[in-house]
Amino acid sequence: MATSLLTQNNLISKTIRQSTGLTTSFVASEVMNIQGANQVQLFVSFVKGDSAGCRLKIEYSENKSNWYQESAIDEFPSLYDMKHTLITRIIEETGNYVISIPVSASYLRVSSQAITSGVDTSLGIMATAASI
Repeated sequence: MATSLLTQNNLISKTIRQSTGLTTSFVASEVMNIQGANQVQLFVSFVKGDSAGCRLKIEYSENKSNWYQESAIDEFPSLYDMKHTLITRIIEETGNYVISIPVSASYLRVSSQAITSGVDTSLGIMATAASI
């Protein structure tokens, strides 16, 4: 069993993506160990430049080998069925954003891409994990 990095009300912070340009292919951030945390906040700094915006996929793992992307219920095709769709978060304007997420996984990473190619587009992400 993995050892928890956090104790009650402690927090850890890590820059998981230095502010750099984006490509139109998804690129994964550094992996962050969030063992023992039940809340993560992503501090996202995005400069749109000539791109139409960016996409973020938040992914979780228990072993840093198998990654699982967030999903949500998209529709109810019948009384007993639910259709899940993978979540891709889209940012279309330059700004500083906070994304707050309840968690129960051991590791986190964020994959990002530019929606369209363009110059002067950049993205940086700092993550804070806490047990609150």
